[in-house]
Amino acid sequence: MGPCSFKVQKHRSLEERLGAARKLTEHFSLPPQCQLVADCMDNNANVAYGVSNERVCIVLQRKIAYLGGKGPFFYNLKDVRQWLEQSYGKR
Repeated sequence: MGPCSFKVQKHRSLEERLGAARKLTEHFSLPPQCQLVADCMDNNANVAYGVSNERVCIVLQRKIAYLGGKGPFFYNLKDVRQWLEQSYGKR
């Protein structure tokens, strides 16, 4: 695995899922405006919005501001970076 790769087992509890999310936030520095959220164990957000495990969604003020294509084939991280840079400037 590369330096930005993580091995995450299938979550058996919400605590494990939140721990995996915490691990991501510790490794990647997110701007204060960005929040990482985790779905409940019943995956109700996944069911409601039809997102796959790799879909990128940026939410601003409780509205979807950017919705990437369904992963792993129909999303583009360069588009996400471009959107973030246009919205918040380059780091």
